[in-house]
Amino acid sequence: MRKGIAVVFLGLLLAGCASGQKNWANQPVEVKKNSPVVFIHPDANTYQEASVGVLPFQVPANMTREQGEGVAMLFKDVLLGKQAFPRVLRLEKPYLDIEEALALGRKAKVDLVLAGKVNYALEGSQFGGGRVEVSTRLLNVHTGNTIWYIEQSMDQAMAYPKSSTLSRFVAAFNPPEIKRSQAGPVVPNMLAQVAFDMAEVMAGARSVSR
Repeated sequence: MRKGIAVVFLGLLLAGCASGQKNWANQPVEVKKNSPVVFIHPDANTYQEASVGVLPFQVPANMTREQGEGVAMLFKDVLLGKQAFPRVLRLEKPYLDIEEALALGRKAKVDLVLAGKVNYALEGSQFGGGRVEVSTRLLNVHTGNTIWYIEQSMDQAMAYPKSSTLSRFVAAFNPPEIKRSQAGPVVPNMLAQVAFDMAEVMAGARSVSR
């Protein structure tokens, strides 16, 4: 159920980011996900009533600024859906460093800002090999302290074609196998799962669903 929800979110929020590829979010993509690695977290759940501003995600060179904004919108909606915080806004202006991120949060009159970064994104090929690495930092705009710092990576397994002598011999005397159609771009699907996992952690979960 959760995987299906993730795909729906992506269809609504990131469809404009994959130009020329339509209906790509109709099928989930099987990936191997690592659990979020939490480096910093609050000692007590003292931010249940805090308001959060989600800044545009910083992205690698192979992604566009609009995609970074789409990832921010995704995180905003997932945080609200998971009820991690009662009030979550998307802040549209990009930031260069932590000080600027804090200033944008204070200007928006929120308690916390989410400064996220897609460190790595590889779409892979028809045989798989997609990968994403994401980090998020939740900052207290009044003190400048980091409340949460989480990293997560996700991989799509490779499915190499059979190339042994026996496989080629059998293929020569048999009609070609009719393969299932490929699912859409894997990176947006993996980003959705990362958003769900991180939101669950911030909402208080001790483990995330597989």
